[in-house]
Amino acid sequence: MQDAKSIRIRLLAHVEACRPDTMFYAGTIGLSGAILTRPDAPAGLLFLAWFVPTLAWIASLYGGDYFDRELDGLTKPHRPIPSGRIRPVTARNAMVFLIGAGMVLAVVVNPLTVLLAIPATVFGIAYARWLKGKGLWGNASRGLPSALTVLYGSMTVQPLPAPQLAALSLMFWVHDSGSNLLGALCDRDGDRRGGYLTYPVKYGDEATVRGLVRFYVGWVVLALLCPVVLGDRVDPVAYYVPLTVAIVLGWVSLYSVIRAPRPIDRAVSLRAHEIVVVERIILGTFLIAAAGRIELALVVGVPSILLTALARRLMRRRYEPQGVVSGDSG
Repeated sequence: MQDAKSIRIRLLAHVEACRPDTMFYAGTIGLSGAILTRPDAPAGLLFLAWFVPTLAWIASLYGGDYFDRELDGLTKPHRPIPSGRIRPVTARNAMVFLIGAGMVLAVVVNPLTVLLAIPATVFGIAYARWLKGKGLWGNASRGLPSALTVLYGSMTVQPLPAPQLAALSLMFWVHDSGSNLLGALCDRDGDRRGGYLTYPVKYGDEATVRGLVRFYVGWVVLALLCPVVLGDRVDPVAYYVPLTVAIVLGWVSLYSVIRAPRPIDRAVSLRAHEIVVVERIILGTFLIAAAGRIELALVVGVPSILLTALARRLMRRRYEPQGVVSGDSG
């Protein structure tokens, strides 16, 4: 009985480490890149366009837990490693295994994807190990893998990425750099105690809000202009209608931070981040519909949004008694 309970605790700890409230996003970006390049691509290739980025995302989460274990011990003792439910070496090995498995699958499909996998891995590890405390450089480095994921998705269905996806790739880079900055605002107090000079810690809330506004305006402008470059790859109505939903949700999140009293309470930034978590699933899947695969967008997007929202609620319920909620944005 004790062994069964111990196994259950460890399994739940690994589920928690995988952050089910964020893990469905990266795959939608890769899938969008593949669909926009070749809407009629075989199901197996489309699955890999979704699956490999998902493995990489989970690997980055294990890596973040491993490299931040000392900081988490001070500020988030409920996390799997500081609570003792996952050993540090286990998290490190999980990161290495997932990175390796993802690279093998990617290279089997298209050996040239290694040109994307290597920088994505380097920047992912560098963020967790060194760049998190380097201000906007850290936020930008965390957004880069999303940009590369768009190109990877394209390369799962043809040898080189479609040039028309460059603007879209940049849009995701700007968007995710902003969402990571919002995550840094959520963790401001803990990072300050741990000595991490993130942008909110170094420059304060007002400068952080200005940065969030710039990132928001940047990705919205790029998103609105992308159809000009994508041309007949997308249907304008199927593109702009769901994009409007994402833009509105992004503004609701941003405005809640803008109007918050200073210093911004952690609960406010966490609620703002919860909105972004749902908004970016929409941002990742609406392109599939815009490319003419509405049924696939629904099959992928609806469960992803529901599972993301459910996981967020369950994780909040778990942490509220301790007064904290996981604020990592990735």
